Amino acid sequence: MRDNTSRKKIAAVVVAILVILYMGPLVGVSLAAVAGLAGEGITGVLPFLLMYALIGGAVIVGVLLALAQRLKEIDGGEEEDAKKY
Repeated sequence: MRDNTSRKKIAAVVVAILVILYMGPLVGVSLAAVAGLAGEGITGVLPFLLMYALIGGAVIVGVLLALAQRLKEIDGGEEEDAKKY
């Protein structure tokens, strides 16, 4: 049972890391583009890039919150209680 719990924790952390590794560079590139275009006077693309960066940042924050909640569930043994039904 203990081995199964640690496997569940490792799986949750690995998936969260993969999502963050995917979204992080996308957010970084869009913010770098915003910084590069801000001085150029090109304003048509800036709102789109900012929105893209904010949505990507929200995804990262959501994944981290879901990871924290998942680790609490695994530690609390709620999954084992649900298997009874």
